[in-house]
Amino acid sequence: MYKIVSLVKENNLIIDKTETDFGFRTINFKTASHQFTLNGKPVFINGIAEYEHLLGQSHAFSNEQIVARIKWIQSAGFNAFRDGHQPHNLLYGKLCNEKGILWWTQLSAHVWYDTKEFRQNFKTLLREWVIERRNDPSVILWGLQNESKLPKDFAEECTALIRSLDPTASTQRLVTTCNGGEGTDWDVPQNWTGTYGGNPATYGNDLKKQILVGEYGAWRTIDLHTEGGFKQNGILSEDRMTQLMEQKIRLAESVKDSVAGHFFWLLTSHDNPGRVQGGEGLRELDRIGPVNYKGLLTPWEEPTDAYYMFRSNYVTAEKDPMVYIASHTWPNRWMRSGIKNGIVVYSNCDEVELFNDINERSLGRRKRNGVGTHFQWDSVNIKYNVLYAVGYLKGLPVARDTIILRHLPSSPSAIFDTEAEFLKPAAGYRYIYRINCGGPLEYDDYGQVWQADKGFVRSWASDFPELPEVFASQRRTFSPLRKVRKWALFQDFRYGKDKLVYQVSNLQNGDYRVELYFIEPWIGIGGEKIAAGKRIFDVAINGKIVIDDLDIWKEAGVNTVLKKVVQVKITNGKMNISFPESKVGEALISAIAIAVADKSAPAWVYRIKDTDSPWLKGEWMDVGQQQFTDYFATLNSLPSFLFGADRVVFKSYGTKEKLFIGESYDIELYVAVQDSLKYRSLLEGFENTGTNIVTGENEGEYYKVFRLKVSAGTKKN
Repeated sequence: MYKIVSLVKENNLIIDKTETDFGFRTINFKTASHQFTLNGKPVFINGIAEYEHLLGQSHAFSNEQIVARIKWIQSAGFNAFRDGHQPHNLLYGKLCNEKGILWWTQLSAHVWYDTKEFRQNFKTLLREWVIERRNDPSVILWGLQNESKLPKDFAEECTALIRSLDPTASTQRLVTTCNGGEGTDWDVPQNWTGTYGGNPATYGNDLKKQILVGEYGAWRTIDLHTEGGFKQNGILSEDRMTQLMEQKIRLAESVKDSVAGHFFWLLTSHDNPGRVQGGEGLRELDRIGPVNYKGLLTPWEEPTDAYYMFRSNYVTAEKDPMVYIASHTWPNRWMRSGIKNGIVVYSNCDEVELFNDINERSLGRRKRNGVGTHFQWDSVNIKYNVLYAVGYLKGLPVARDTIILRHLPSSPSAIFDTEAEFLKPAAGYRYIYRINCGGPLEYDDYGQVWQADKGFVRSWASDFPELPEVFASQRRTFSPLRKVRKWALFQDFRYGKDKLVYQVSNLQNGDYRVELYFIEPWIGIGGEKIAAGKRIFDVAINGKIVIDDLDIWKEAGVNTVLKKVVQVKITNGKMNISFPESKVGEALISAIAIAVADKSAPAWVYRIKDTDSPWLKGEWMDVGQQQFTDYFATLNSLPSFLFGADRVVFKSYGTKEKLFIGESYDIELYVAVQDSLKYRSLLEGFENTGTNIVTGENEGEYYKVFRLKVSAGTKKN
């Protein structure tokens, strides 16, 4: 890379200055083999497209956010970037130049008005676009409209304008449309076989004919999983997407000596008001829409299994070793111990060994088979609830991953060491609140009660009465956590940006100790040497920044509880904990403890007293929760609309109790029964939802779910 410094002087004084990065290189798409060459050497274009979108922020990216997006692209192993479908911030180009990422830049008008004025404005913007980017050596293609509706004569006019501004256009940098359009050098095709019909098994031959594919990808729904291999018309699970994409990169690898490459669609699921889909997540809480939900990352930047699949194939173990057990979002895969098939691990290591305990009960060691393949274990006896994978490079262990499974007997080995006094109450303080952010009531290692956060928190959905207040602001991890023994307290969390606020009122004025607990739930899973900068946010209390630019991974790593203690003086009886700036990604928090200074008092622990009532109120309904308080069975699967609901938790199986359910607002009441005929009178007026709750009883019991809308001011007996 070189730099040109341009100066404007007046009377020998510098009055303006600009610096332009540039570089020398030659590129060629017009080779006899159809390969793309860089400085005379073939380079397979393994590209990805990216929309400049983020939940709660749209296009308003900080420089740090842009740097992080390029880190995500690199950590997944891509060597080329397509900005879809509008010119992105110029920092993208600067970073592509510095990091050697090939760049297909685009200018597009999604709505076309064929008038003289519209054409003139389009050419004005086009001229600025080319001039701003023509000195970037990373640019390899000029993209003129995606799925083009430009008239041929105008596309020819625009192409000629690009050539006049960039002497390498059409000789080295080709001018393109994508998936439709005439008048440029190249209409780059898309290939959606396996997604919108067609046979994905022909992808290698397709690619040889198409030479460069501008888009390939698949729909998927995070948390939704399926057994078995790829099914053409199967449900849109994470597994189906990963299997299809793995097949395509394997076939592309087999023909890379006679093609230019392809671009995966896309890095992050993006807002798409022209669509009606809302399938981003299995839970309705996560069904942000309308969204094009084909991203390796969700709109809140949670990686899917496909991200780890790409990473295992295109990042070398010498550079950054990794291993990932599929899947961290599938803890309820099995109901019983026994012989299991289809256990998949993604890794870039030479070998992977899988255990059914921590370094115990080896299920065997497998060798790597090349690009587009994975490690798999079939016909293995799973006895315990732990799967533990170790990746080896040249015989040495270099990467590890662990998942915990529901319903199976607990492994005899400790997963992680704990810190005995991590949650010990501070002496000289009286604890007023302990809040579990995004999760139900939980007891910690000391028997202290952490209550659910409902009633304390507001997020962006609070501004929209038609939406549940918790919508698109809560997630959880099922991974084991370091530092604490009872993981459940910190596995749930709330996320958001400046709209996420915890509000505590009716406090006595005085000095308070505020304990803030965080985890990084996914950045760095399975091994990542340099994951700093992928999440950065501030924390404020009553409008004053108390933690600036928090990077959880940088301070604690992945799935390790991070505790921050802040001293606060309250003068107005209120405490607002907010996240006013998120430079990168979403802010998130797992738990909050608030204590008042009272040096005369011993450390005080609030406990919930036992009650004679045969039922308790439960919050944040989720898989893995106990069906009854004194019975071992847990919830295995739920209808999408029940995640996050409040529920009645009976103490024991067979409890009989008369309940009166009603609120000052409209509610939806759900009842789940195994025998609907037996409970016919109870279900009078209810509608059958056609869904089931599945529990761990007898290795899988099904309960039919019925629904009744209860209007405000009434009660259901």
